[in-house]
Amino acid sequence: MPRRKFEALLQRSTKVDERDVIALRNEYLLQIGKFAAKDAAAPFVTKANELLRSRYWANSSWRERAKILETVGFLLRTHEAK
Repeated sequence: MPRRKFEALLQRSTKVDERDVIALRNEYLLQIGKFAAKDAAAPFVTKANELLRSRYWANSSWRERAKILETVGFLLRTHEAK
């Protein structure tokens, strides 16, 4: 599922599909790896990586994880715009 479509579903308060959350997380992790290879000191990429690999992710419900992904998407889009 494309990121924008997934984020639009989150805004409409629909049921969060766990498979979509996992797929988007994996996509973001790949994207973070590519950005980190180019610019290891990028603060937005570092924060996005921390959100996906830390206690924030592990202790969250699926709905909260979807919100974390929304934040990670924002951070990565901001990094790309620089």
